[in-house]
Amino acid sequence: MTASTQAAGAETPPASAPLIDGTSYRGWYTVYMTGLVAVMSQIDRGVLALFVQPMKRDFHLTDTQVSILLGFAFTFFYVVGGPPLSRLADRGVRKSVICGCLAVWSCATAFCTIAQSFWAYFFARAVIGGTEAGCGPASLSMIADAVPRNRLPLAYAIYNSGFVGGGALSLLIGGVLLGLLADVQPIHLAGIGVVHNWQLVFLMLGIPGLVIAALFFITVPEPTRRGGRKQGGYSLREVIGFVVEHRALHLPFIIATLLMSFQVYGLGAWVPAFFERTYGWGPAVAGPLLGLFGMISTTIGMFAGAWFASWLAKRHEDANMRVYFIAQALAIPFGIIGPLMPNPWLSLGCVAIGGAAAAMASPAFSAALQLTTPNEMRSQVTALYFILANAIAGSLGPTLVALLTDYVAGSEQDLRYVMSGFRLVLGPLGAIFMWKTIAPYGRLYRQQRLAEGA
Repeated sequence: MTASTQAAGAETPPASAPLIDGTSYRGWYTVYMTGLVAVMSQIDRGVLALFVQPMKRDFHLTDTQVSILLGFAFTFFYVVGGPPLSRLADRGVRKSVICGCLAVWSCATAFCTIAQSFWAYFFARAVIGGTEAGCGPASLSMIADAVPRNRLPLAYAIYNSGFVGGGALSLLIGGVLLGLLADVQPIHLAGIGVVHNWQLVFLMLGIPGLVIAALFFITVPEPTRRGGRKQGGYSLREVIGFVVEHRALHLPFIIATLLMSFQVYGLGAWVPAFFERTYGWGPAVAGPLLGLFGMISTTIGMFAGAWFASWLAKRHEDANMRVYFIAQALAIPFGIIGPLMPNPWLSLGCVAIGGAAAAMASPAFSAALQLTTPNEMRSQVTALYFILANAIAGSLGPTLVALLTDYVAGSEQDLRYVMSGFRLVLGPLGAIFMWKTIAPYGRLYRQQRLAEGA
């Protein structure tokens, strides 16, 4: 049996494992809990961006050093941890992988409270990145087995609203906590050093992750795998072979994902610093506003994207990829003009509208990837996409923006022009490759549906 044939049957539930219907509390509880884990992953990953200026001040770091902590320190070890953890998820109990990863990165987040140097933060970011790599692929695989095929866009909208909204919450919660701790004086700990008020935020964010990990392990059921064809899962070589076999889809899909990720990671890491440098909004002001506006806009975008994908699927078999293209294309102009606005409120409005448009793509992206991949291969194929995006875009994106600011623009006040130009170049180029995914995705989807006798 070829990988293509296996992929075609990946959604057919075996007789021994009845399909969980759309109203089953077990399936939707799994979706909501994986979404909560996604929230924690983004909060712990993204809150560091809020403290760029305090970190530079208190530890005497450069923009380039901070960009390494925001990018390379996290993403390199994300790449290292991704393959073994996703392989473990495909072969074994996915919820155990999720719980273990969440517990470890929560401890690493709390460790940032007492970190006293660039290298201490580098270590913490490496642990966070290495363990977060296991959660996304395992969660997407669980969801695909927890709800019916026709409910996947909605399920992934719920999950991804946590994943994307968590980034907004990292700014909102981090900014609020920093405001509450504004009057706390530096704490001198014997044998450790000085703990600044902004570092206490890491402790407050790390502890809830341990509680959620325990709750997830106790209450979330491991769904029965549907359409499993290979005992023990697939090897990495077989996964790569599957992607190569369907390169007409995956090559432009990967390139489009990379170009989109360059914009997400490269620009997202510097948005709080941009508002502070350009408009004078410090972390305590910019954080809550960016978080609140981002959370609302991305949530609206996610569910609008899920509805749009379901509506379009009644008319086009390649609906998921059409939504993916349309959403990202709509976000481009707002990303270009946003940093150039004459006041912070107009800029914030552009960020919110562009974020809502871009967020529409997330449910379609997740559904498309899961529906075209064999069951015991899903975590690894998803991890492959995540790793490529993080290894290249996640590592180089923030650093590239920093280098352009330091050595081309020549002034940190010109960050706004770097951000606008970044989007102007990469946005349209990414849209071209997104368009190229539509036709091959539709062909593969039709082949699989025919093979299932649909």
